[in-house]
Amino acid sequence: MDNEILVKEFQKMINGLKQEKGSISLLMLKAFDADMSDWNLIVSAPAYDNLTLKTALTHLIMVLNKHLSQVFLKKIIQSTILKTTDPFVKEINQVFNVKNTVKYVHSSVIAGVYLEKAIIFESHHQLKKTKGY
Repeated sequence: MDNEILVKEFQKMINGLKQEKGSISLLMLKAFDADMSDWNLIVSAPAYDNLTLKTALTHLIMVLNKHLSQVFLKKIIQSTILKTTDPFVKEINQVFNVKNTVKYVHSSVIAGVYLEKAIIFESHHQLKKTKGY
């Protein structure tokens, strides 16, 4: 499958997710195989941090079904939701700063996780709200 088409389709889904849940700390596709035909969708968002995993996954699947065609849904064989405090999320966000663009990653190890091939759509630190001024 052409990665350009995949990226455009996922951008629509990301926009829908942002409208419903706000900012996204990390959203990426991690390839399961060298030909990049099957993907693990990895998502981290502050709005999911206080939800149960089941509730967060249910919402994510609803957004995927709403914004992705069947062709692209079949390519996602796993969905993973991580807390924004997860070491993998923190390290990805330190190494990459991806916003309004796409970053292709090849043969990298991040927080002990080998990324043979991945596409990062969003990756950035969430600003902490502070009291006071």
